[in-house]
Amino acid sequence: MEKLDLKDYKILYELDLNSRQSFKEIGNKVGLSKDSIIYRINQLKEKGVIKGFHTVFDVGKLGFTSFRVYLKLEKTNQEKEEEMINFLVNKKIVTWVVSISGEYDLGFWILSEKLDEMNRLWKELFHRYRDFIEKSNLAIFTKISYFSRNYLSKNSTKKKEYIFVTEPNKVKLDKKDLGIINLLSGNSRVPILEISQKLKMTPKTAASRINQLEKDGVIVGYRTMFDLERLGYEYFKVHFNLHNLTGQKGKQFMGFLFSHPNVIYNNEVIGGDDVEIEIQTESLESLRKILNEIKNRFSDIIKNYKYLSFYKEHKYIFFPKS
Repeated sequence: MEKLDLKDYKILYELDLNSRQSFKEIGNKVGLSKDSIIYRINQLKEKGVIKGFHTVFDVGKLGFTSFRVYLKLEKTNQEKEEEMINFLVNKKIVTWVVSISGEYDLGFWILSEKLDEMNRLWKELFHRYRDFIEKSNLAIFTKISYFSRNYLSKNSTKKKEYIFVTEPNKVKLDKKDLGIINLLSGNSRVPILEISQKLKMTPKTAASRINQLEKDGVIVGYRTMFDLERLGYEYFKVHFNLHNLTGQKGKQFMGFLFSHPNVIYNNEVIGGDDVEIEIQTESLESLRKILNEIKNRFSDIIKNYKYLSFYKEHKYIFFPKS
């Protein structure tokens, strides 16, 4: 865990809200000069706290269907698990791979434009590794929201929600739009001038197209990838099954979850549990405190719950770059 001061946390919070905003804009909000912001961000990158900057797209508007898979492994050693992880990481349509502690051992997110792509991957996975998979859990994401990491800020109480997985409803895009998407996907801070030069358009046209992609909801936001371990945080997935999600108590339950500073994702899935959220907090003990508070408030509607620890991410992109 790296030692950070209050200004560092404020910078991280601003970068989490919008990693494309200028150094000057961040400085005005944090109360530091542009040069101080540049220095501190470079230090945070050197320390490994900041891993990179990326753009978040509504993958439904890009024509993708989202699948979530959990695997429980058996009869494996470290070498075999690494082989399976590398197999998944090297698949273009697999955009996120994580090692899990709990009921499952591996989790991954698939974005596929065509069902036959998913089918081929599924068949190849089980052809290669059926003897090492005790059980699998496949679900379809219908909606995923991410929330601002308010735990980085001691003062912010209002959370922002960004919906980046919806049901497939492809927006018409041309080659220039797709070029912008590809350039911004891996680095949300790519300058307008660089985009315009690479795509052979004027800076004004490039800026206008980005603005239109934002208005159309194709570009949802600009985020920062952090090394949670260096921040002193752990990553958990919590599944709840409820008695009555649609009643007033259910609405209060959802409102409590979404306003909590440590809840950073909400997943709606076909084939999953009633409520699936993702929490980043300082420790397992901190997670237990949060869960105890939830149980004390909402024990009358919670049938059961379980949690998983996402302890190592092996791949993390927001859509298959092409």
